[in-house]
Amino acid sequence: MNLFTWSPINKKKRNYFKILSCLIILFIFVAVLNLFSKPLKNYFYILSSPAQKTFFSAGVSTSGFLDSFLNLSDLAKENENLKKENQYLLYKISVLISNQKNTEAIFDFSNSCQEKNFTNVMASQIGFDGQDIVSIDKGASGGLSEGMPVIDQHGVIFGKIFEVYENFSKVMLISNKNSAIDVMVQRVLEDGSLQQINGVVRGSGSLSIYLDLVQVDQEIKEGDVVLSSSLEKVFPKDLLVGKITKINKDDQKPFQSAELKPFFEVENTDNLFVITNYKQP
Repeated sequence: MNLFTWSPINKKKRNYFKILSCLIILFIFVAVLNLFSKPLKNYFYILSSPAQKTFFSAGVSTSGFLDSFLNLSDLAKENENLKKENQYLLYKISVLISNQKNTEAIFDFSNSCQEKNFTNVMASQIGFDGQDIVSIDKGASGGLSEGMPVIDQHGVIFGKIFEVYENFSKVMLISNKNSAIDVMVQRVLEDGSLQQINGVVRGSGSLSIYLDLVQVDQEIKEGDVVLSSSLEKVFPKDLLVGKITKINKDDQKPFQSAELKPFFEVENTDNLFVITNYKQP
């Protein structure tokens, strides 16, 4: 009787311990995965960066990288020889254009650096994730760290580094919904003097920005240029941000806002510059 009485209980205990063991193993696996997530991402970047650069140079974003790869695989099955020829020609053209643009970018930006005493690291865009975040091919090994300003060769603000890996970094564009920077509207008055009006530029997503918190009694006009003011101690002063295209004003409210056309162009810019020695005032 004892055998038949305790056998089901022992079986339940064994099942219980099996389930408990599985849960413990799963917990350990998740913990290890979280612990090494950053090195794993960096390792994946090292493996995939050549392909990402090629696709990005051809106008394909990182978010669509996998889909594009699958589509090319389907085309390869139909005509493998034609695919190889096209890829080779695309690669040669991309290399020639990239080398020319790199030389021009370094020359233009070196002149700007001499005027403002900036030191910088040039980086190439390798992807855009659709959330107003750009990936670049320089990371901690290149001397980059979180919070560093990112601009182009003409002194146009793109954003700031917010996540750094060993061999690549992510840049939060000023159009990201979490971005807000202090700026000034620069206007030329009739007597030739400059008027500076303070405000804040916020990101609205989809590569769009708008001007906010401009006092309602201040006069701003369409076409006015917006520059960084450095009040928030993140970006140097007098960097290009955008141009006013439409003013939203209500005399019953203390502040006015305006729509802006940003000066940064993700699709038309291959090389970015990370300012590494900006001393926050």
